[in-house]
Amino acid sequence: MRILIVYTTRYGTTKKAVELTKRLFEGRGGDVKVKRTEENPSPANYDLVIMAAPVYRDGPHWDIMEWVEAHKGELEDVPKAFFLVAMHLAGSVFMGKLHGGIAYSQPLIDAFEIPPFYGTLIGGEIDPEKLSYDDRRKMVRFYAVLGEKLEKKSLFKEKDVEAFVRRTLLYYDWFGKHFRKGGLDKVRDFDFMEKVREIEGLMG
Repeated sequence: MRILIVYTTRYGTTKKAVELTKRLFEGRGGDVKVKRTEENPSPANYDLVIMAAPVYRDGPHWDIMEWVEAHKGELEDVPKAFFLVAMHLAGSVFMGKLHGGIAYSQPLIDAFEIPPFYGTLIGGEIDPEKLSYDDRRKMVRFYAVLGEKLEKKSLFKEKDVEAFVRRTLLYYDWFGKHFRKGGLDKVRDFDFMEKVREIEGLMG
């Protein structure tokens, strides 16, 4: 399987997650190419495209969104999955609206006619000493809204990256490979629970 991983990073955690993702896909037989968004890689002729970015200003970093916009036509014809790196994983309802958590990914999902077949959040890392002045000010305000203090913290777990790779390959095999132009009719009647029962039967 030819896999393209396209990513952007701000302070390095997304890059660390991408490097692990590459090794794990290669360990399962994947032919993996990793490119940063500024290299502007074409997603054509790949079996699977993985998009990875930090969350910034309540959504995927603009570099990944600009790359998506630049290659939208090609991306509609290739199965896609993604992970975003964030510090607010659980999400919450604030003033009647959903904030944080997987809601961060909505702009990336909405960017496509044929959406990614799988996506998740990976825990990020933050070190106030490494933040730019503007980012530190914004993060202080963000944590104040949460009723917390900005401090050094890591939510990054290798097992979450491992789960992403494992599930991406499983779901690609089940239905993800059809998430491309002209393919969705093949999975219109897909029954997820039937697959779960099938696995339970194999496990005895």
